[in-house]
Amino acid sequence: MRKLVLAAALVALATPLHAQSPAPATRPTGTHATVSPTTKKFVDNAAMTDIFEIKAGQLAQQKAPDTAYKDFAQMTIEDHTKTTDQLKDMAPKLGLELPQQLDKMHQAAIDKLNSQSSAAFERLYKTDQVRGHREAVAMFERYAKSGDNPDLKKWAADTLPTLRKHLQHAEALPRPAPATTGTGTRK
Repeated sequence: MRKLVLAAALVALATPLHAQSPAPATRPTGTHATVSPTTKKFVDNAAMTDIFEIKAGQLAQQKAPDTAYKDFAQMTIEDHTKTTDQLKDMAPKLGLELPQQLDKMHQAAIDKLNSQSSAAFERLYKTDQVRGHREAVAMFERYAKSGDNPDLKKWAADTLPTLRKHLQHAEALPRPAPATTGTGTRK
């Protein structure tokens, strides 16, 4: 009963707003109503992850002293650009718009990375990459197994080997040099 009342209230609130602003021409009529919250969340998270990985990779290419980090960054930039392009192709069919910029949490992570130099950058970058790819693998596994959109389920399953490869490479990145204080002693 509570869901019915909530749905009726949302429809009542949305009707005047919808009447004032026409739907974008690129959105297929009626399609957006069939996308579940789970699918929308998955697509939004996948797109946000791609944006973050590309920006973090670009920083790594500029700031990481170790070529292993630069090579890993190049691989992630290329692979996440590819998945972004694939999502961009699927989004209109789903009636979804992809995020175009980082949310506050991801931007804060980029800002923190950008504030680091040398070994400190590599330590934080490696930590972020391992954690982020573990989360991405889990998210893609969940959607590939129990998602409600067949095309996205297939895409998630097809993308998993690349994400697993990224995780393995991130875990295998060389250990950055320990941090030192201004006196040359290690922290």
